[in-house]
Amino acid sequence: MRTGTWVGADAHAIARAVHRREVSARAVVEEHLAHIGDRNPQLNAIVTVATEQSRRDADVLDDRLACGEPPGPLAGVPFTVKDLVTTAGVRTTAGSRALADNVPGVDAPAVAAMKAAGAILIGKTNTPEFGTSGLTDNELFGPTVNPLGTPDLPRSPGGSSGGEAAAIASGMSVLGLGTDFGGSVRWPAHCTGLASIRPTIGRVCADGQYPGLVAGDHLLANPVTVHGALQTIGPMARSLDEAVLVLRVVSEPHIAWMDPAGVDVDRLDITWAPGEGTVPVAADIVAAVTEVAGRLGARRYGGSALAQGNDLFGRLRATQTHADITASAAPDTFGASIRQMLSAARAESSAEVEELWATRARFVQRLLAEMGDLLVLPVASIGAPLLGRDRFDVDGRSLTWQEVLASCRTISVAGFPSVVVPVGETGDGMPIGVQLVARPFHEHVALSVAARLCRVARVR
Repeated sequence: MRTGTWVGADAHAIARAVHRREVSARAVVEEHLAHIGDRNPQLNAIVTVATEQSRRDADVLDDRLACGEPPGPLAGVPFTVKDLVTTAGVRTTAGSRALADNVPGVDAPAVAAMKAAGAILIGKTNTPEFGTSGLTDNELFGPTVNPLGTPDLPRSPGGSSGGEAAAIASGMSVLGLGTDFGGSVRWPAHCTGLASIRPTIGRVCADGQYPGLVAGDHLLANPVTVHGALQTIGPMARSLDEAVLVLRVVSEPHIAWMDPAGVDVDRLDITWAPGEGTVPVAADIVAAVTEVAGRLGARRYGGSALAQGNDLFGRLRATQTHADITASAAPDTFGASIRQMLSAARAESSAEVEELWATRARFVQRLLAEMGDLLVLPVASIGAPLLGRDRFDVDGRSLTWQEVLASCRTISVAGFPSVVVPVGETGDGMPIGVQLVARPFHEHVALSVAARLCRVARVR
């Protein structure tokens, strides 16, 4: 039997040890629950701890192993889920007082896939209300603190999967499921030094995410809303290998999986850009992206489509009436930010909405023609921001969090897969992630390039 703690161990090591019965799943869970008790009061990353359910699930897994049953590739690995994603028997609030007591009866398909693979749900993580901000704070639970900050200079983990990022980066969770609409797994990974994957739209079942369409016990992705069309569930982990493991588990079984090891990175046509073209990016982040591009032999992106994506994302988002949110509760139960968003919403004509989606189709085709096999981009204009800030100065321009995430929003509106891995540090010591964007359903290409960057980092 191994001595010492399993907190901080990677998913492969835990699953292997549990499978071999070198440690019980219950023991792994108990160590992580104790660690949550120690760290979470300072970080406010996990808003609902699934204490009793995780213990029961671990005991069931241990009994199955004792009977010789196959445990699955994530046997005994504790994982957390962003509080926008439904979990059977465990509170799911979407960070809203309107859903403070909401306990779903059915798991989101991605959560069910994790459990079927042997992973143990240990808690739900903080998110801005209905995931509508890039900074993790809400009126129900308050803000989440980045574990990489200091007491005198506390940092935000970004958002909207900021609670998920903080839980994993602090060792309270091993693996996580976040959601990504305009950068919500990529930006928090960048802020906390994690790996994350925004899959191609459709690779992971989108059901079970707020905002969505309530259908009995199920929460369905609404295909006629911008959220329903563009928001996806994606993995977050401390290493690329672990994030890939999660992606394989939650991917739809009818979509073929291509092995990243079969990609010849040296034969790829790789382009790079220092940003999406309309919003300034901090010099230290540009330098890190430039250095990565040099290592990969990338050519400078010279197209025009990239600079149109952020504006298009904003225009499409503005067409939403947010009916899926208002259907969930009375308006006076929402927080101030949601009430403001609802009051600003206006109905667009069908012709206007259809023309925007047609513009999006043309944008996708142009970007595909210009980007090559892979596009290297910054994740954001800044590193992890100071807690409580909502304006950010870059090159003399004051940016909102939406503008900070312009490169992410551009890729979101295209629906392309994007892998984020850490590649350096900002001048004040915060992580820098790089966004590796591939063509639709070519996650294996982005993952192969990410693996090369991670190998170089380990050698250094």
